Amino acid sequence: MRKRIWVLFILIFSMLFVTRAFADLGDFNDYDSSSGWGDSDWGGSSDSWDWDDDDDNYYYGGSSGGGGGSVGASDVIIAIIVVAVILIIASKNNKGGGSSSGGSSSSASSEIKDNTREIVPEIIKVDPNFSETRFISWAKEVFITLQTAWSQRKFDKCRPFEKEELFRQHQTQIQGYIDNHRINVIDRININNAHFFEYKRDNQYEYLTLFMKVRMVDYIKDENTNQVLKGDPNKDCFPRYLLTFMRKRGVLTDEATSNKSVTNCPNCGAPTQITSSGQCEYCGSVITTGEYDWVLSDIQGVKRNVAYGSGGVMITETDNYAEKCQKKREQKYEDALNSLDAAQNNDVNTDDDSNMH
Repeated sequence: MRKRIWVLFILIFSMLFVTRAFADLGDFNDYDSSSGWGDSDWGGSSDSWDWDDDDDNYYYGGSSGGGGGSVGASDVIIAIIVVAVILIIASKNNKGGGSSSGGSSSSASSEIKDNTREIVPEIIKVDPNFSETRFISWAKEVFITLQTAWSQRKFDKCRPFEKEELFRQHQTQIQGYIDNHRINVIDRININNAHFFEYKRDNQYEYLTLFMKVRMVDYIKDENTNQVLKGDPNKDCFPRYLLTFMRKRGVLTDEATSNKSVTNCPNCGAPTQITSSGQCEYCGSVITTGEYDWVLSDIQGVKRNVAYGSGGVMITETDNYAEKCQKKREQKYEDALNSLDAAQNNDVNTDDDSNMH
């Protein structure tokens, strides 16, 4: 038994420190993992599949960029935890005579439920102008913008779309790839499916998580020799993502400025030129905190056999905000009717006075 445990221990660390390599925005695509998504999960044959560019399928055909990863402290911690679990299980099996008793365990499911019909009405309660179609279309454009910038090693163009912490994380990752003289080529990006998975609102912020099913070419090559190090330039991969956008509670959709990939500063109206700190260089407003519109606060790759929960709506605010918004709209509507009645009565009185004279 001890020999088996040591073999497992060695295998785990070998997987972490020898064969593990990641690419794409945020380092989620594990080229060596057997748990990746295939074209059967996409829903079509790769030989007969056509590349589209419409409201449902977004496509990017560029190439070149920077990428290459390294093992961090979190990997070591994960390995230690896994080994500890193995030791505990082995110990229990030994005590029980090496046999397991009763019951069956179900494997974790990575199915990402479509909760759009539940989520959209909840957002509209506090933001009547919110549009599911417009937001998803914009989110797809943002995703492709981020992947393109990652591939081209020009990530500053993504500054308006990401929260400060996430932007810094991605900048650091890209710099690591540049230092290692590796290029992450991401080509032919196509988003086949996107839907709302989770919506959270507390007393300060709203968080909206979107699921995306993507098809693209993704590989790493040596910057100097152009030798392919990981991935396959002639093979599509099929990653899936969860993107979480956030904004300050009370920010409303503006049909003129919201959900725009190229925008003016929402505070002063100047063309979007963002400094490294996320400020508008004209008026100094920090516009990447969710104070004016949605910004991307988190992105994660969806893996097989990992449970992500059922999602849905989670409201933890304690001040009945949605109810207050509804009453405010009703009062505004009533005031408008009263103003209209007053104006009509005034016109009638004016006409009567004219007739008397």
